[in-house]
Amino acid sequence: MVVVSLRGKWLLFKTQHSQLKRQLQQAFLKPSRRNNAVVPDKFATDIVTKERRIFDGRILTADSGSPLPQHVILLHGGAYAMQGIASHREIMEALIHQANLRITYVDFPLVPEATVDQTLIFTLNVYDYLRAQYPDDQFFLLGDSAGGGLALAVLQQLRAQQKSMPAGSILISPWTDLSMMNPDLQAAARHDPYLTLETLKQIGYAYAGDHAVTDPRVSPIYGSFDELGPILMYFGTNELLHADDQRLLQKLREAPGTSVAAHEMRSMLHDYLLWTKLPESKRTLKAIKQFILTGQLE
Repeated sequence: MVVVSLRGKWLLFKTQHSQLKRQLQQAFLKPSRRNNAVVPDKFATDIVTKERRIFDGRILTADSGSPLPQHVILLHGGAYAMQGIASHREIMEALIHQANLRITYVDFPLVPEATVDQTLIFTLNVYDYLRAQYPDDQFFLLGDSAGGGLALAVLQQLRAQQKSMPAGSILISPWTDLSMMNPDLQAAARHDPYLTLETLKQIGYAYAGDHAVTDPRVSPIYGSFDELGPILMYFGTNELLHADDQRLLQKLREAPGTSVAAHEMRSMLHDYLLWTKLPESKRTLKAIKQFILTGQLE
């Protein structure tokens, strides 16, 4: 692990001494549906966007107008309760400007209006739709937090249904065990500056709906990791989910047909990539671009 940057240390101090944790729990439990952070008119003027309403949901595809064939499907974080935020749009813009990729943001159904039944089926339908619409593209999944867990559930379903797999997947602080039963989480919860065990457990059971919270469709850590292809994974040491991400990493490393390159980021917060100006975030984004452009793990 590399030494944490001064900006990273400042961010950790700031979040530990702010009202962020309380504010975020309120946002998770009473989410707004008026977030317009990832909409066409918010993107840079040199980016071409195409917004579509499909399968009772929404997707937004953005590119330079003449992109490379690599096509990223972005599954955003937000505990399955919140919509994507400005940082997700900034990540999309950076990947377009710096690597000329095509990116589709998936505005999937959320809690409390939906459960895993609607969310997972919608996302799988979007994957099939995009492959049909862009038959010459090379697809990658990019998921942060809940979006990382959803990406793994999608991979497991695609493999089970014997469908074409993406060329690779990128997981940022993935939330993969919604039961929150790992006893190691208790100690980690005291150090995480903005996630709480109780709130995530409450949302996890709501997302599960009529299914057991340990159903792999809900919590993919309980599924099989065989034959999922190359996976690039990042997570921080200062996050509530650190122990679960370590469990996940061990399973990925042991799975035949799955290759993984993982980076445990010292003193980084959960989903630190959303702080796009951090030196650590910039280095991570550079590695993500390299993986997508070459299809090769480090």
